[in-house]
Amino acid sequence: MSLRRIALVTALAGVVALTLFALLRGREQAARGTGQPAPAAADSVARSALVAGAHILIAHRDGRPALPGVTRTPDEARTLAVRLAAEILDNRASFAELARRYSDDARTARHGGDLGIVQPGRLPLSLEMTLTQLEVGGIAPCIESEAGFHVLMRVPVRRAVARHVLIGWQGSGADSGTIARSRTQAETLAGEIAAQAQAPGADFCELAARYSDDEQSRFECGLIGLVEPGNLEAAFEEALFALPPGGISGVVETTYGFHVVKRDPEPPRE
Repeated sequence: MSLRRIALVTALAGVVALTLFALLRGREQAARGTGQPAPAAADSVARSALVAGAHILIAHRDGRPALPGVTRTPDEARTLAVRLAAEILDNRASFAELARRYSDDARTARHGGDLGIVQPGRLPLSLEMTLTQLEVGGIAPCIESEAGFHVLMRVPVRRAVARHVLIGWQGSGADSGTIARSRTQAETLAGEIAAQAQAPGADFCELAARYSDDEQSRFECGLIGLVEPGNLEAAFEEALFALPPGGISGVVETTYGFHVVKRDPEPPRE
């Protein structure tokens, strides 16, 4: 399966994961009787369409919808959320570390709690409004929703157009039964391609067409497309977001093989 397809599948998984929040948002709107937030709230949300956030969800046994295996009481959940926020604010632990360890939102926990870019209507209004009011890097220590209590942080908006050359090896995720090279041979070849790609005047499109094992993108200059946090494997995203626009990485390993990653100039803001 190509990385572009993986990105699409993962993005769809993200939509499924946010069903929890959609359900909560619907209940909040129903409780207001109109099905819509107040005009002032709607205006504020609309102005912050490109806001990114991360959260740590501490669920409890009375949460809705109920999460399997969660037995803590609401008071216990609140106490834990406040304690985790204090550890972050006191620099005793990182937000991402605690999200991976404690968050009951399994999908975002794998990415350090990263929700990515939060479009209006995707989160319960209590979380959405709090997020838009935070400065980047700011933390709200204990925001309640029907699911439980959230430690919420506003993070920089991260998205990038990615291209890559993928070099698979026999038995890697890129291998459909036609790749004969060993892992060592693949890593060596990827290193050579990275050196060529970083050389002045290099043609990334030609390198992708000549070498890439991603059949869907190799003749499209290695284009994967627009990537937001949580779309692809963590190692690929870490390398991509660390690059400046136009930058090209060294060798990056994922379960699919070895990648040489290029970050295109940032897409225009909506």
